[in-house]
Amino acid sequence: MELRKTVTLIEDTLIEDGRTLPQPIRRVAQIAVVRNPLAGRIEENLEELVRDGEDLGRFLAKRAVELLDRGRITLLGKGAIIGEDGEPEHGQAILYPRFAAAVRETLGLDHASVLSEKLIAGPGAALKIRLRRIDSPLDSAEGVMELRVPGSPAPDEILVALVVAGPSQASSR
Repeated sequence: MELRKTVTLIEDTLIEDGRTLPQPIRRVAQIAVVRNPLAGRIEENLEELVRDGEDLGRFLAKRAVELLDRGRITLLGKGAIIGEDGEPEHGQAILYPRFAAAVRETLGLDHASVLSEKLIAGPGAALKIRLRRIDSPLDSAEGVMELRVPGSPAPDEILVALVVAGPSQASSR
């Protein structure tokens, strides 16, 4: 896997719907921009991207718990923007099935379900990642984090993101 860059976005919400929250809510997006080895060609064997997804899931989850303690994580989401020379299946392969399994294993969240978003787009496109409660069996979202990385993904890249959220350790003011 050729990793070009990583980006970390942290969002701390102190006031919501006009009221001060008793405890801030922190959303952390860990993003990796990687070269798509299958860009520009049709390939039935997607195993390389599946393996990359597993490595990325573990890598991004480890980075996320540096900013939000795993015991505080209540919401999860994942997503990918496939560069314009890629195929929808490339995003599917990198996000399923091993990415989510590696995230759950790294975070110690055995049965947490992770909603997924993916799209094919050019540099600077926005991705809205829906967040699901880690204890929810339903397919409903309980929040969204919109992210974009200027200049990414290039046509031969994939932007992969993991979002974790929960109460922040910092107290509100």
